[in-house]
Amino acid sequence: MFQELTDALKATGIPFETYAWATAPSGTYGVVSLDGAGDTVFAGGHCTNQAVQGTVDLFVNGDTVAPAHAVQEALDGFDGCAWRLNSVQFEEDTMLVHWEWIYQLEMM
Repeated sequence: MFQELTDALKATGIPFETYAWATAPSGTYGVVSLDGAGDTVFAGGHCTNQAVQGTVDLFVNGDTVAPAHAVQEALDGFDGCAWRLNSVQFEEDTMLVHWEWIYQLEMM
């Protein structure tokens, strides 16, 4: 599911990677990561339902919100994915606007 989500985000036309950029592009770009376990349900001493959690980080050069809307549309259109916008901040060192979403993907 993680690879399919990554592919859906890349389909927005925004350069997305699954690791931090060694040398980030000068324009808009994103990083999608898988961070660990999300919501988990146990019954009868066994895991019966589990989600994995990750982040989508979008770095935008300028004050446009169009790339953020594209990311949210991709997340909305992906079955089995729950998400929320966690923060929007200005990165003074890079002069980029940093959008961060937390997502969970259903695994079981």
